[in-house]
Amino acid sequence: MEPTDLLTIMVCIAGAIVLLALITVLWHASTTDNDARRAVTADIVFMAMAGLFLCYTLLNRSSITYEVAMFAGLFGVLSTVAYARIITRGRR
Repeated sequence: MEPTDLLTIMVCIAGAIVLLALITVLWHASTTDNDARRAVTADIVFMAMAGLFLCYTLLNRSSITYEVAMFAGLFGVLSTVAYARIITRGRR
């Protein structure tokens, strides 16, 4: 077995775990009645999708991978702050 085969196996396992977590969060978001929980799950879905993208880019190289990962990290922080403001209804 070559190192690339081991990397492929590990990335597939990591992607499956992130996908299972994403499906669980989406189910939780659809069954909850609390708006604050929906805001938090929306943030978790965004981060899970960024994780799936990073798993995908480990196997398929592209020239824009680094920029997309940087923007996902930046917008992830901004969305977390925005969701916190929504949950607290703008109070500081």
